[in-house]
Amino acid sequence: MNREVVNILVGAAVVVVGIFVILVSSSGGPKKLVDGYEVFATYGGIDGVGIGTEVLLAGVKVGSVTGKVYEHDGHQATISMAIDNRYQLPIDSVAMIVSKGMLGGKLIKLDPGGEEEMMKSGDAFEYTQDSILFEELLEKIVLDAEARRDKRKKEKKERKARQEGEKPEPKKNPFGSLLK
Repeated sequence: MNREVVNILVGAAVVVVGIFVILVSSSGGPKKLVDGYEVFATYGGIDGVGIGTEVLLAGVKVGSVTGKVYEHDGHQATISMAIDNRYQLPIDSVAMIVSKGMLGGKLIKLDPGGEEEMMKSGDAFEYTQDSILFEELLEKIVLDAEARRDKRKKEKKERKARQEGEKPEPKKNPFGSLLK
């Protein structure tokens, strides 16, 4: 066989494999990952949550996310979850979006409520907690540390002034000149 025929056969094989991969990966879209009842939760932010995200109750996988939709009124996102029929949730349960770990993905953690009435297919969680972005949390920690450092510097300066017999700086009025 000459080199040109080999190149054509290899190219054809790559095209066939590529078409097969595309067909398999896009066949039918997202499927219901768990048989059970469908419930909904609305959040202000669902960063990191996608189709197939695990739903845990006491650390045990009880379901998965089956869909997500942007709600124009209220600028929120609603996710649908399939919960295994073996697990019943009180109607006042909480659905929280939490991190799997420091650098991991997200999951839905359910905290069961105390009501005797149980959720059924089509119900929505009344209580939810949005996804917390790692960057926002880190920013809060840094700002808090800076504020504590500035407070310590100010206290140290005031202590030094008292030791040297200087009159301490008068505290500034938070209302400015309004109360003069």
